[in-house]
Amino acid sequence: MILSGEFQGNHLNELKVLALFFHFESDVFLQRVPNIEKLEVCDGSFKETFCFDSLNVDEDGLVSQLKVICWDSLPELVSIGSENSGIVPFLRNLETLQVISCLSSINLVPCTVSFSNLTYLLVQNCKSLLYLFTSSTARSLGQLKTMEISWCDSIEEIVSSTEEGDESDENEIIFQQLNCLELEGLGKLRRFYKGSLSFPSLEEFTVMYCERMESLCAGTVKTDKLLEVNINWGGDVIPLETDLNSAMQNR
Repeated sequence: MILSGEFQGNHLNELKVLALFFHFESDVFLQRVPNIEKLEVCDGSFKETFCFDSLNVDEDGLVSQLKVICWDSLPELVSIGSENSGIVPFLRNLETLQVISCLSSINLVPCTVSFSNLTYLLVQNCKSLLYLFTSSTARSLGQLKTMEISWCDSIEEIVSSTEEGDESDENEIIFQQLNCLELEGLGKLRRFYKGSLSFPSLEEFTVMYCERMESLCAGTVKTDKLLEVNINWGGDVIPLETDLNSAMQNR
């Protein structure tokens, strides 16, 4: 009834949380729930979640409301949105993003996406994922506090260094607010990023079952507050006596 426009009136204007468990026309559906703040989509069969061919988004509408997205068990999902889909303003105020068991996704989002308000990121069991972000998107993560990446068998880098201007090992990315970083079960992960990294607020760092990862980055890594790390297979926490790259190489 909602999709066909038979659900009349303003009854859906107060809807804040919506969970969907089927294949649906996302662009059309979201026009009916203009004030939604949390969207969960599970067990769908589509390849792209938002095309926005017909959806008219503006800063006073839907894009200013949505704060939480969870994609779970979408085996054919390739991307949250394409470069030309209008996804960029749609995600501007997003605070939480969870992507779980999206088995066909090669990269998380288009390279032009900015996550200036994102505070929590969880990516789990995405078997085809090669990297999470380009460096330009990573630099927008100034508010990110928690990043948990686990059991993504194909991922080689967290931040891709393929963009023009990222050839230098000293090209630094600063995660200003990141407090907790967990990397687990990433069998092909070689490094977090090619350049240098700075984590001024990092207090919890875990890396387990990442056999090919010898260092966090090729450049320097700064961790002003980090006192101990969990980087071995037994789950023991050890003091950080040197820089993080050296600690990982000596584990």
